[in-house]
Amino acid sequence: MFQPNGDPTRLKVVDPMASSRTTSGVVGSATVHPLSVPLGTDELKINAIYFEPGTRFIPHGHPFDQVLFYAYGTGIVAVDGGPDVIVPTGHYVLLPANVVHMHGCTDDGPALQLSMMRDTQTTFDVPCPDSWTKWLEAAGRVVGG
Repeated sequence: MFQPNGDPTRLKVVDPMASSRTTSGVVGSATVHPLSVPLGTDELKINAIYFEPGTRFIPHGHPFDQVLFYAYGTGIVAVDGGPDVIVPTGHYVLLPANVVHMHGCTDDGPALQLSMMRDTQTTFDVPCPDSWTKWLEAAGRVVGG
């Protein structure tokens, strides 16, 4: 039977602004606020990502599913060389494991995205569809060779 104990030390409340880092692999400017360690979990990797207008990650992938939540701003997500899909504030996205994708926000304004997944092993060494090479060039990455 459930026995409530009301022990507030079992909770973790963290300030997402307490730690941050800029990130590579973006066109534009984004600041990542890692939340997993302050929350005390290694079960999920959680990041709050603040995107300046028009910013997006270049094509990349992860070995695990990734869930995105757009807390504010208008998001952009694209998979497998396809077109941009607009993601309104308050909406979620599931990016399946091992799918080449990009995500960020529109030019209309900044956005806050929460990224949650089992692991944050991100690889930018992915096959890049021809339709997306402009993003690699914009990030100063060598295209072709």
